[in-house]
Amino acid sequence: MTNKSLNPIISKFELPVGLGCSRLGSVLGASVQDSEKLLRAALDQGIRFYDTSNIYAQGESEQLLGRTMSTRQDVVICTKVGKYLPLNKRILLPFKSIIKQLVGKNEAVRAGVRSSRARGMPTNWNPEYIQKSVEKSLRRLNRDHIHVLMLHSPSAETVRQGDAIGALAKLKSSGKIGAVGVSVDDVNTAMAALADPRVEALQIPLHPSDLSYDLILKTAYEKGIVVIAREVLGGPNVIGREMLKGDMVTQRLKQVTQVPGVSLALLGTTKVKHLEEAIASFR
Repeated sequence: MTNKSLNPIISKFELPVGLGCSRLGSVLGASVQDSEKLLRAALDQGIRFYDTSNIYAQGESEQLLGRTMSTRQDVVICTKVGKYLPLNKRILLPFKSIIKQLVGKNEAVRAGVRSSRARGMPTNWNPEYIQKSVEKSLRRLNRDHIHVLMLHSPSAETVRQGDAIGALAKLKSSGKIGAVGVSVDDVNTAMAALADPRVEALQIPLHPSDLSYDLILKTAYEKGIVVIAREVLGGPNVIGREMLKGDMVTQRLKQVTQVPGVSLALLGTTKVKHLEEAIASFR
């Protein structure tokens, strides 16, 4: 799968919308049962692009996709690499179910989890680490091939240095992945990614009224690079607000997917009802 074949695949999707899976199975997100229900509903509704990461829900997001979609040949799975859980979080993994119960009952515990997340995750761009991390993702996804693999929030310098992207290019040559991508947090890193001819897909935060990525979109379009727009409602700070449900979500998704250069917009939700409402008018 190259950039010349990935865009046509996405353009044939019934919906120009993908599902963001960052909160599936997470401590603050949906339960395993509700996550599986949401994924089945997304498939039924025609969503064929699923975005995850090796760190989402401590790997459980990938596992959920693996259990639900390992035999599906009509979906595109995009996962990310480069971030990892520090030791103080890894040692808590056996107690995740207990922590999730406490989170559901105690606002102070929820606030603590949010505060911990806000500090971010450490990164490792060593090619050997990336190779090992991808092998683990493949096992969790229950696949022998990842359609799109992205570096997860690298710095512009990491992208320009080239070794991390080189590791992805090597994985592509070996048949482990289909397309090389970068998920960015800022315009400078996006520009660095577009300057590397090995990059075939780019994920950007595209908040309402944010025009800072206009040149990125134009350049990506001219180069034939797939652009996945995330945080289209404004990012984590607006998740769950009633004013951003229903028609307003649908309108925003339609607005983003009509922007030249945007191949797909990600919808982040854990509720089947919200999913169905958001994409109902696309039909």
